[in-house]
Amino acid sequence: MKTTAEWLHEIKTVPGKMEAWLERQYIGEMIAARRIGLLASSLPYISPAHWVLAKIAHQEADHAAWVSGLLLNRGMDLPVVTDDGVRYWEPILGVPETFEEICAAGHHAEEMRLVRIRALVEDQDLPLDIRDVFARILTDEEFHASAFETLSTPEVIERMRPYHEAGLEALGLTI
Repeated sequence: MKTTAEWLHEIKTVPGKMEAWLERQYIGEMIAARRIGLLASSLPYISPAHWVLAKIAHQEADHAAWVSGLLLNRGMDLPVVTDDGVRYWEPILGVPETFEEICAAGHHAEEMRLVRIRALVEDQDLPLDIRDVFARILTDEEFHASAFETLSTPEVIERMRPYHEAGLEALGLTI
């Protein structure tokens, strides 16, 4: 299991790790935009939840565009976006049956992501362009975590916690 500090040290010091992580971020943002957009489209157009989720999906697409800029500025090709290797979600995706459970899973995922993004943004040794992009992403992700929490319930969020922890284990993370 790898702590956030260990992960950050690794992506800063091991050649190619930062680039690989940025590629995974691009893929993750693209997948999130698609999945959340589909969830929004499953709701009545006039519902507040539809509009919140549509906003989140749009922001996730923005994040993918910003990360694509980081990749292209480093002379990298954009990776092909597939669901292959999406290790965190494999233990969780078969579980949610209700809208509240899906939102609870989203809340846990966003909270996990915030820990790493905050560490990245605060690290003065990282390139400024990366810190700037993730500082913009941080604000949106804080909104996403809060929105998913509001769209679920405290009881359902707790019920989904073991699946989140299984996702962390699949990634080898300690938060």
